[in-house]
Amino acid sequence: MSIDQHSESVSRRHFLRNVTITAVAATVTGAGAAAILGKDDKVTITTSTPTQVNPLPTLPPPPVVQNAQTAADLHMAAPDMLAQLAESQAENMRLQAALDAAQRELEGLRTTSSNDQTATEELRLQLSQAAEQLGIMSGLVALYEQLDTVDVGDALQDGLTAVSSSIGDMLNHTPMLSESIAIGQQALAEVENHMPLLENGRIWLDGQMDKVAGFYSSVEFVLQNVLESVGSFLDMVENWFADIRKWLPFGISEKAAEVVDSLSTLVAEVPHTINGLQTNVAQPLDVWLTREADNLPRLHHTLIQPMRDNVLTNANEAITYAQRVQTTYQEQVALAMETAVANRNALRAQIDTYRQQNQV
Repeated sequence: MSIDQHSESVSRRHFLRNVTITAVAATVTGAGAAAILGKDDKVTITTSTPTQVNPLPTLPPPPVVQNAQTAADLHMAAPDMLAQLAESQAENMRLQAALDAAQRELEGLRTTSSNDQTATEELRLQLSQAAEQLGIMSGLVALYEQLDTVDVGDALQDGLTAVSSSIGDMLNHTPMLSESIAIGQQALAEVENHMPLLENGRIWLDGQMDKVAGFYSSVEFVLQNVLESVGSFLDMVENWFADIRKWLPFGISEKAAEVVDSLSTLVAEVPHTINGLQTNVAQPLDVWLTREADNLPRLHHTLIQPMRDNVLTNANEAITYAQRVQTTYQEQVALAMETAVANRNALRAQIDTYRQQNQV
C-alpha cells in the first residue's frame, strides 16, 4: 500500500467519525427540544416522524496501519454513509427549526402571560377603585335617603297656603283703598278748585279791614276836631255825647244815651276786631295762599301736589304692584311649587316601587 492510499484512508476515517458525532449531536438536540417542549403544558409541537437512520458501523480505533481490505470496504460503504449523513443533517436542520419555533412560541406565551398578569393587576386596581367608589356612592345614597325623610312638601304647601291667603286678603282690601284714593283725589281737586275763592276772600278781607280802619280813623279825626281835644276814641265819644245830652229833652236824652253807649261799645271793638282778623284769619291764610316763585299758592306745594304725586299716585301704583304680585305669585311660585311637589311625590312613589321590586 502506498503512502497516498494510506492518507486517503485516514482522512475518510476522520470524516466518518465526524459524521457520526454530528448525527449523535442532532439526535441529542432533537431530544432536548422535545424535553423543553414537554415541560410547558401549554405548548404542543407536532413533528413528522424522523427518517430512520441506519446505525453507523462501529469503527474500532484506527490503527496506524490498516490493511487494504478494510480500506476497500470502507471505500465501498462511503456513498451510503454520505447519503445517511445528508439525511441526518436535513433532520437536524428540521429539528433545529422546530426548536427555534418552539422557543419563539414559548417566549410569546411568556409575554402573553406577563401581559395577562398586568391586565389582571389593572383589573384588580379598577375593581378596588370601583368598590371604593361604590362605598362613597352608598354613603351618598344614605344621605339622600335621610334627606328624603325630611318632608318639605307639607311645609311648602302650608307656606303657599298662608302666603296665598295673605295676598288674597291684601287684594280684597284694594277696592276700598282704590275708593279712598279716588275720594282723596276728589277732595284735593275740590280744594284746588276753591283756592281762587280763598284767595279772593283773603283779598276782600284785606280791603274790608283797610276800610274799617279808615272809617275808624276818620271818626276819630272828626271827634278830635269837634271836641278840640285829644284822647282815646272812647273818651272822645263820651265827651261828645255828654255835650249833646245837654241840649236834649229828659226822656230823649236817656234813650239817646243808650244808643250812644251801644255805638260806643261797637266802635270801641273795631280795633280789636281788626287786630283779631289780622292775627287769626289773615296771617293763617297767608301761610296757605301766599304765591310762590312759580305763581302758585303755597298750599299747592305743601299739600295738594305732595298728596297727589307722592301719596295717591304711589298708592295706585302699590295697588297695581299688589295685583301684579298676586299674578306672578300664582303663575311663577304657587303653581310651579305645587307642580314640583306633585312631581316629587310621584317620583318618590316610583322609587318606593322600584326598591320593592328589586329588594333594595
